[in-house]
Amino acid sequence: MVRTGFVKDKKGDQLKVCFSRPEACEGCKGCAKGLVPKQELLTVFGQAEVGDMVDVEMPQAQTLKASVLVYALPLALLLAGLAGGYGAGLSDGVTLLLSLTGLALGSLAAWTIDKRLRVRPSWRPAVVNVYPMNTKKD
Repeated sequence: MVRTGFVKDKKGDQLKVCFSRPEACEGCKGCAKGLVPKQELLTVFGQAEVGDMVDVEMPQAQTLKASVLVYALPLALLLAGLAGGYGAGLSDGVTLLLSLTGLALGSLAAWTIDKRLRVRPSWRPAVVNVYPMNTKKD
């Protein structure tokens, strides 16, 4: 998946790239309601200057794995907490607390795994094209 954004900040080979929301997101109107930011900021690796437009690619093979990690792991632990509380015959309040604990642990696990995976080049988004600020993209 390739997205185009502009370089907002640079530190060595780490670039902060700002992306506008894709057209597919327009239907939810979450940006207009203030639920999500109108622009995304992502740290990527590559060579460009502040103000340049860049194409950034997330390795295709890792996109699905990253989605599963971020969404499915916390959800699975939430459901495990719910099933465990219900199966043990615990009260609704304790079952809810157990479920929320599972969600928190799943989120923490996903964050920890992400921190370890992002140092691997195969998991990092990277700049594939640079359009210097004095030129326009076709």
